[in-house]
Amino acid sequence: MKRPFHGFSGRKEEAVVVPKELLGELLAEIEDLAELKVLLAVFRLLSDRKKRERELPRAVSWEELRRDEDLRAGLAVLGHDIPPEERLDRGLERAVARGALLHLVLQRAGHAESWYLVNTPANREWATRVQENPGKMLAGTPWADTGAAEIERPSIFTLYEQNIGLVPPVLVDELEEAARRYPPDWIEDAFREALAHNARSWRYVQSILQRWEREGRGQRPSGEEKPIDFEKYTRGEYADLFGPQRSRQGKERKEEPHGTGHRP
Repeated sequence: MKRPFHGFSGRKEEAVVVPKELLGELLAEIEDLAELKVLLAVFRLLSDRKKRERELPRAVSWEELRRDEDLRAGLAVLGHDIPPEERLDRGLERAVARGALLHLVLQRAGHAESWYLVNTPANREWATRVQENPGKMLAGTPWADTGAAEIERPSIFTLYEQNIGLVPPVLVDELEEAARRYPPDWIEDAFREALAHNARSWRYVQSILQRWEREGRGQRPSGEEKPIDFEKYTRGEYADLFGPQRSRQGKERKEEPHGTGHRP
């Protein structure tokens, strides 16, 4: 530590509001310090936006993050083996793969610009509409000369590393085939559904994608999406995909008495 921290100012105007999920669910999950520092910097920069920008979904550009001195210093202390810009890229990739940020790519003046938004329902809806009609949606804004807009999704390899771990060479071809076969949003959602079931396994993700392909994905007549039969994947026909640990977990769930309140 180069200098002691003398405490917070306590001034309301200097406070930065962050979603409670960041200090709860995400704080418990994030392991990479670069990702955490980048996320905090995004919220800080968004809180500094001028009043005139409040009518639009607020976004932070890659260039703005790169030039931010506090963030650069925060990334530099993580080590000098990797340049701060590369750590910034890795942190952003992980935050997008996790679903904390949206990555919006705008084509302007012959080059691409990367902008990042907090992943909220309102921002997702706005980004979708911008992709469909950027000229209309961005008229009268600083982005008015945008020729095209696209939400860039994380690669299947980034999603694997973010949710499971390092990609083993034996799975490279299989992951590439899945990326060609399934829509990007399916792949993202399958990883997140697996994570929600604490199943950090490519076979589990693959089984979700195969089920959606086989049975269809979307709303059932009752208005609810068909849930995963967890027993099938831990004790049934797919039990061998998850190893003895997953099978033991399934056995323990089955042996628990009903009415305990345990979430399957």
